Order: sequence, then C-alpha cells, then structure tokens
Amino acid sequence: MVTDEQLLAYVGGNQSDLEYVGKCLVQAIMMVNAYVIRTPLIPQEILDACYIQVGSELFHRRNAPSGIAQFSSLDGSNPVRIAKDPMTSVYPILNRWVTNGV
Repeated sequence: MVTDEQLLAYVGGNQSDLEYVGKCLVQAIMMVNAYVIRTPLIPQEILDACYIQVGSELFHRRNAPSGIAQFSSLDGSNPVRIAKDPMTSVYPILNRWVTNGV
C-alpha cells in the first residue's frame, strides 16, 4: 500500500506538506476504490500507481485556483487549465480491468 511519504516524494513536496499529502492520499484511495468496486483482479502495483497519480493531481490543485495552473516562466507562457476530474489520467489504465455497461 502507498504511504504518505511515497506520495510526498512523488510530488516533490516538503515535510511541511505531509499532513496535506496524507489527506490527498486518503481521497485518492477512496476515489480509485469507488471506481474499481467489485473488480478484484487488479494487481496491487497498478492500484498503487493509480493512488499516487490521483493523489498527485489532488495535491497540485492547491496551486491551481479555479482549475488554472500558472507556471513561473520568463517567456510569459499562458496559464494551463487542469482537469476537473483528478481521475482523468487513470481511467485508461483502470479500464483494462473495469467493465462498464449493463
């Protein structure tokens, strides 16, 4: 199972971010598990990777007010809109195991 420290390292956060990272990880685990409910054959390594990815998305939202990430650069690059659904990047991975439909 993924730890707070693993997610903290993945997002490049500081030790002062550990409590916030822990909250993001709990939410990520809940989101992924709700999506894959009744799908027992997903390898734990895949679930762990998805927990980390979704946790990272949740962590980085803190610096993206109204869903717009602003990156510091000298070239004046435009702001980037982030996905509203933090699960967007993991759906294609999990859909190999999750069957949708009636």
